[in-house]
Amino acid sequence: MEYVEPPPAPKSEEEKPEEKFRKVLIKPDEDRQIAIQKAQVRDVQEILDLVNGYAAADVMLPRGPQYLYENIRDFVIASDRNVPVYSMMETREELHLIVACGSLHVLWDDIAEIRALAIHPDYQHLGLGSKLAEYLMEEAKQLGIRRVYTFTLTEEFFRTIGFKRQKREELPPKMWGECSRCPKYFKCDEVGMVKVL
Repeated sequence: MEYVEPPPAPKSEEEKPEEKFRKVLIKPDEDRQIAIQKAQVRDVQEILDLVNGYAAADVMLPRGPQYLYENIRDFVIASDRNVPVYSMMETREELHLIVACGSLHVLWDDIAEIRALAIHPDYQHLGLGSKLAEYLMEEAKQLGIRRVYTFTLTEEFFRTIGFKRQKREELPPKMWGECSRCPKYFKCDEVGMVKVL
């Protein structure tokens, strides 16, 4: 079993982005047992911690609890079965550390956005980002969605899974309704990318 430290006390402004995440002491000889599944309401705080850890480093958009609760059906999580977090008293269900998340937000009858794709720093380079994106794209296909898009600062990652960069003026108008509510609207540094399914 691996040990998960409790969340650290708030630190000074000088802290590194990695310090915003739970520390996981990984033993190299133990296998990681990653399970991908739909998120539940009980997962909101851990998803917030993961997404806002990257938002603090200006790598992702921040999310608040209301957004997560309202859109929890959009989210998928990956948890490590070797890192128990706690066991719920009533259900006796053992919960595990959420190490990755992502969401598929449907915008119209033919387009959806992949949002909030985040991987815990200790679990990067294991293919989790690709697996979550594949899961979300398969979900889009099952819903009858023909195109998925994303706004990202990690263009190379999305290119490796088949997304193509698209100029802003070529993006569907439905996407701009979402953009107008974004805190980066007037100074957006993200790249729009689209994949036809």
